[in-house]
Amino acid sequence: MKVAMWAVFIFAMGILGLVLINLFGNITTTNQQDYTLVRNTVEAAMYDSIDKASYRAGFYLCAKPGAYTTDSSNRMVFDSKNDYDIILKHNIDDNSNILKTYAKCDLLIGEIKINADVFTESFLRRFSNNINNSKNYAVTVQEVIEYPPKVSIRIDTFNTLGSEHTDVAEFEAGDFDIRNQVDAIFEEKIDK
Repeated sequence: MKVAMWAVFIFAMGILGLVLINLFGNITTTNQQDYTLVRNTVEAAMYDSIDKASYRAGFYLCAKPGAYTTDSSNRMVFDSKNDYDIILKHNIDDNSNILKTYAKCDLLIGEIKINADVFTESFLRRFSNNINNSKNYAVTVQEVIEYPPKVSIRIDTFNTLGSEHTDVAEFEAGDFDIRNQVDAIFEEKIDK
């Protein structure tokens, strides 16, 4: 009798172990796939959104009055992206007074700048083409800074039923909400 009880206990623990391995394996695999997809999609969308015309012709980085400090190499340093404006060089003619309204404007040629609208469109297109159709995704583009290029994306992943579980019997292995956050910047290698 004791041997049968031990056999049932070991069998039940084995089944429980397999269920837990399957549950956590599914969660970690889904999370890793989603994170890798988001990271690779952000990188590709940033390359898609490089403003090549501004790279070649240049653009003006103009500081609002009292909104900047300078570092040791006399470059402007800002506390917020609201402290400056980016003005495309082809939008300024010789008779324009636009630049005179700013405290300081630097013409930047050969600097990478991204287009926020192109980034968002490219990211959403690429991401939607590669997602798992059995999940729902909430995409939040938290921040896109055109110069220097920086983006912040948050993806919330949940199953098709969402967070509407009220009965424990409805719970399945893939019912966890997962959040992935990616912050990305472009870095330039400067040869000195």
